[in-house]
Amino acid sequence: MTGSSPETIKVYLTDELHNFDYNRSRLYFIDAAVWAVKHRPSYVRYDIQDVSDHSLIYDQVAEYEFTDERDVTWFKLRWL
Repeated sequence: MTGSSPETIKVYLTDELHNFDYNRSRLYFIDAAVWAVKHRPSYVRYDIQDVSDHSLIYDQVAEYEFTDERDVTWFKLRWL
């Protein structure tokens, strides 16, 4: 396909990892996105979803997208 964007690789962070409250989790997810912008050239975007009405475990889940597996690995090493 001409003009299509490259496939993205998705990474998910949850608020369970550090047991943060709702607001602190959001700040943590934003910090991860800021870090990705500064340090990982293939970083594309992120999105935070409130899943508290649908999950017994998580309040929020953040999705990050990259186009290079190496950047995904570095992101996981830093944030997971």
